[in-house]
Amino acid sequence: MKFPNWLSQRSVQKRDTIALIFRSSSNQESEYWTYSQLEAQVNQCVDYLQALGIKSGDRVGLLLTNHPRYIILVYALVKCQAVAVFLNIRLTAEELRWQIEDSLTRYLFCDQVTKAIAKNIQIDNLIMCEFLGSLTQERNLKNENINLENIQGIFYTSGTTGKPKGVPLTYSNHFHSAIASALNLGVESDDNWLLCMPMFHVGGCAIAWRSVINGTTLTLLPKFDEQEVLDAIVNEKVTLISLVPTMLTRLLRHPDRQNLQKLRAILLGGAPASRELIEQCLELNLSIMPTYGMTEAASQITTLSPHQVALKQGSSGLPLFGNRLRIVDDSIQELTNGAIGQILIQGASMMRGYLNTNIATQDGWIHTGDLGYLDRDGYLYVVSRRADLIISGGENIYPTEIEAILLEHPAIAEVCVVGICDREWGEIVAAVIVTEAKLSLEDIRQYCEQKSLARYKLPKLISIWTSLPKSSSGKLLRQNIRDRLGRSIVMAIAILC
Repeated sequence: MKFPNWLSQRSVQKRDTIALIFRSSSNQESEYWTYSQLEAQVNQCVDYLQALGIKSGDRVGLLLTNHPRYIILVYALVKCQAVAVFLNIRLTAEELRWQIEDSLTRYLFCDQVTKAIAKNIQIDNLIMCEFLGSLTQERNLKNENINLENIQGIFYTSGTTGKPKGVPLTYSNHFHSAIASALNLGVESDDNWLLCMPMFHVGGCAIAWRSVINGTTLTLLPKFDEQEVLDAIVNEKVTLISLVPTMLTRLLRHPDRQNLQKLRAILLGGAPASRELIEQCLELNLSIMPTYGMTEAASQITTLSPHQVALKQGSSGLPLFGNRLRIVDDSIQELTNGAIGQILIQGASMMRGYLNTNIATQDGWIHTGDLGYLDRDGYLYVVSRRADLIISGGENIYPTEIEAILLEHPAIAEVCVVGICDREWGEIVAAVIVTEAKLSLEDIRQYCEQKSLARYKLPKLISIWTSLPKSSSGKLLRQNIRDRLGRSIVMAIAILC
């Protein structure tokens, strides 16, 4: 199905409406783009990309920090009918190289912050993303229509085998996600969504799509900074924000936290919110909206309305319009309300299947692997975000990837990596190790730092045990290990930077 280009249409309908605001920490003055100016800048970028040889179907890697160039480049790739590959700038060169090869990426854009790691990836078409010159005259371009069934971008999410999985999302996925969000939140003429999370996460990118589809304003920050966020809310008249619990916790510690009361909605996702955090928000009368979402669903699946937060404490809310939920047992039999089982999801915003694998939706449903239950009113309560998944500061970390690397050490016989609850980060990575030879905690610490793992994946806690508890079938009893580690955490840990 063909659809008019979202930005091009908005540049006519909302010509003089502010589309994008950028607040750089190095520049006291904010930069503003109307929809017509943003369209002109994107058209200029299209010429630039086509001169580089980028054409329809090419996969283009984006290893970039938050900046207007990022948004302009994403919109320009739409007009080139190319596919954006969103890359996490916190990964190592080795981790990024695997994703680039898996996605068949031909071109890689980097910036001043990421150029060093980009050079280590050793891709032929490495391009410094430094365009953003003077505006050119607006003009019509060919291929202005969007085919909703085409893939817009590929996002990578951790897999249970340790290797990340590519999630291809179509324009239709993004469109239906944005519409479902708009039907849930409503769209007001002065809406201004603050984007302070990384654009390479689907939660960040989704804000850009919502803003252009709704014809509203997007305020972009280079990164999350408590003072910058709270200042932007006042100075740019921000009305909406998306945060992970770690971000909101830090904002609530700030002396200017009362600025949060000016927001009409705070979407809270990426990790479960603690009871303490929810209660603090209720005391301050903040309009928080806990959500449950995932990359495979182009962001939100369920959302809890602010007026229900006190009544349904711990819930992630009801499915957004067009989304469906089921809770099933191991035999995929539907469970009654209140019974805990696996969460299955379905809807127009959901991916068709993972990249380069046979793993796809089953009977039209995505099997999330997450555990939860529905109450008698149909509200979702997530019990755990996948059995073994560690969520630290909003980042998904799978233990198997870290375990595989630790087991490469000749003196390590067994290892189990689990998440330990942490007030600031939600969870931190802990490793329990059985050694075959004398090995100190300092030795393990140095070994971890030398391996090609992103820094946020490095174990913060390490404990050496004589054996690991296992089931009769030989599987690690992770919950047993997690509980035991929690009880003895003061006695046997090493804290890593």
